[in-house]
Amino acid sequence: MFQSAENESSGQSGLARVRSPLGIGAMADPATTSAPAVPAPGTGRTVSPETLSVSAAVLGRPLAEPWRRAVAMAVDLLAVGLLSLLSGPWLALGTGAMLIVLLGNAATAPAALRVARLACRALGAAVVVFAVLAIGHSPILRERGLVLDALVGRTESPAMRESVWVRPEAGTAELRETAGRLERQVEALKTEVREREAAGASWVHQTKAFAAALGVTFGWSGIYFTLLAGALNGRTPGKAALGLRAVKLNGQPFTFFDAFIRHGGYVAGVAMGLMGFLKVLWDPNRQTIEDRVAATVVIRGS
Repeated sequence: MFQSAENESSGQSGLARVRSPLGIGAMADPATTSAPAVPAPGTGRTVSPETLSVSAAVLGRPLAEPWRRAVAMAVDLLAVGLLSLLSGPWLALGTGAMLIVLLGNAATAPAALRVARLACRALGAAVVVFAVLAIGHSPILRERGLVLDALVGRTESPAMRESVWVRPEAGTAELRETAGRLERQVEALKTEVREREAAGASWVHQTKAFAAALGVTFGWSGIYFTLLAGALNGRTPGKAALGLRAVKLNGQPFTFFDAFIRHGGYVAGVAMGLMGFLKVLWDPNRQTIEDRVAATVVIRGS
């Protein structure tokens, strides 16, 4: 199976296809494979193949090209940026909805998961109620819109907000106190200038600032990528427009929690200065950091 998948990846279609990682989901030679170890009594849980294997239904599926994934992500980021224009109550409404559906509704879930699911649903319902009550008293859009100051170095200075006044009849003690405040303010301004100069030379800082300016934070991006990918079986509007879909390696259905975990990979990739996303260029299965975290691949087709 492993060899055939490799052959397909260089076959007539020219498309890269899902391959089984070495030792996971690959055919083993019975003559060289030892019997599985029998766990000793009282050792608790043991390693199981459910989340480590690659489903036969996934092997050989055509992988999404890097350019398609990049265009799909650009479409999704544009949508997130537009959503970030909405005011706080709408963000709270989306957060509540995400908490309600996050942990699924499987009746066979472990007891700990059922308790966590109940707590999430209760919290989500409370957030939704408060959000609905607040929507009628808040504007639909944020007053400041997209805050792009972080990209151009015009963020508001805390030191500049402080004004120091001296009374004409101030005594010696008051003048000394005022001089101390002015000295501290000057030092704070110097520190801000040094930090801004250092940040301006860091492309990692610029990446984070750009992401924050477009609302690509745990707020709207978390709601967007969790709710839509979970509801659309691994698709977002961007992926759907390019004919792409994220699928679980083990062939299990793509859930809201899978989408939530995958979004955590996005956040980690941004925090790493986008380095985690570049793996799509050389990884055999074109798995970027979010794919590794969620055990998924992005394929073409349905």
